[in-house]
Amino acid sequence: MKGSLSLLLIVCLLLCGCGQTGGGEPRPIPEPEPTAAASPAPLPTAAEHPYAPLRVYFDGLLTDRGYVRNGAAYLAPETVCAYYGLDCESKVSEDAFTLTIGALTVTGDAALPYFRADGRYLYAPEGWLEADDRLYLPADAIEHLFGLGVELSEDLTRAEVGSTGCRLLRGGEDYYTRTTQADDLYWLIHIIYAEARHESLACRIGVGNVVLNRVKSADFPATIMAVVLDREHTLQFEPVGTGEVTAVPDEEAEIAAYLCLEGYNTAGESLYFVNPARGDASWFERALTKVCVIDDLHFYK
Repeated sequence: MKGSLSLLLIVCLLLCGCGQTGGGEPRPIPEPEPTAAASPAPLPTAAEHPYAPLRVYFDGLLTDRGYVRNGAAYLAPETVCAYYGLDCESKVSEDAFTLTIGALTVTGDAALPYFRADGRYLYAPEGWLEADDRLYLPADAIEHLFGLGVELSEDLTRAEVGSTGCRLLRGGEDYYTRTTQADDLYWLIHIIYAEARHESLACRIGVGNVVLNRVKSADFPATIMAVVLDREHTLQFEPVGTGEVTAVPDEEAEIAAYLCLEGYNTAGESLYFVNPARGDASWFERALTKVCVIDDLHFYK
């Protein structure tokens, strides 16, 4: 009897203990301590992947990858040389490159907005790039060097290299004096220097473009010298009247003239320019269409 009472007492105590733990409102389960979320894998940085890819086709066949940087397309001259069976070697550093294609040597300097190619000049304000341990040059430099057409898609994802055959650039230290009349070359260089001696190379090229555009226009004389010295209606270039046109030009004025003769153009179809800070621009604004502004000069057609 005593054993039965003892057993009953133990059961009651156990039931009371369970009621204290599970009876009434249930206790909330404690939330786990927050832990730091795992960081996602880092995205590639601009330094790791600075260029957009460009598919390069030769004769309709996907042949190579080029790149796009700041809206400019770049192709590897090494691939062009391999496709056309030309010997090619390049050396690239952070500040310069040397590209040898057969007997042609092309050099670039990071401090200069142009390349030199066996006595000739290629305008390249966007410079070059190195990727995949290879040298890449702007598409228009490739066109000049190899005599090829490069057609770029609107979205700059595809480049079609023309199949007209490769004509490697030919130069020589006297190339421009051999291919241009001496008086025309003299006056083109001198008017560029006189009108834009304090301006950038792009602006100097623009002045030369105006002169060459006038040569092509039926409204102006047909030679560079005649355009510069033209007074048919009024004095066309102020430095001709002041005598400043005969000042000794610097090397960059010569290079600007050479680049104009190579076909580079920064001023479009402009036939006029004016520096509003030095002269009245009201007639230009009223009678002409502004094409662009480069440095201190405003260009019109």
